[in-house]
Amino acid sequence: MEKIKEKILKFLRLDGLLSNLSGYIESRVDLVKIEIREEVAGILSRGLIMMLIIMVGLMCMLFLSLAAAQYLNTLLMSEYLGYVIVALFYGLLVGFLLIFRKSFFRMFEKQIVEMIRQRQQ
Repeated sequence: MEKIKEKILKFLRLDGLLSNLSGYIESRVDLVKIEIREEVAGILSRGLIMMLIIMVGLMCMLFLSLAAAQYLNTLLMSEYLGYVIVALFYGLLVGFLLIFRKSFFRMFEKQIVEMIRQRQQ
């Protein structure tokens, strides 16, 4: 039965077509794998760079906050009042972010969707 099938395929010249088609499909699968690897590598590298930028930014903010607190301590002639004022500022900032978190989430969601659309085009 198998020999008859092979003879029919050779007669109709479909054996070459089938091998070419399977080779094409394998090539497409390999290409998609490579594209996915490149995309993941790009996302990871951007993520690592963003984490580094955020960490450096937080360190700058920490030292600027300490400097501002120390300066306020000098102005107010107190050992702790400057730190309290800076802490209250950050507390108000956190409260503001908590109150308006839904609108911030929507804004960031729109930005991310727009970035994804631009990358797909």
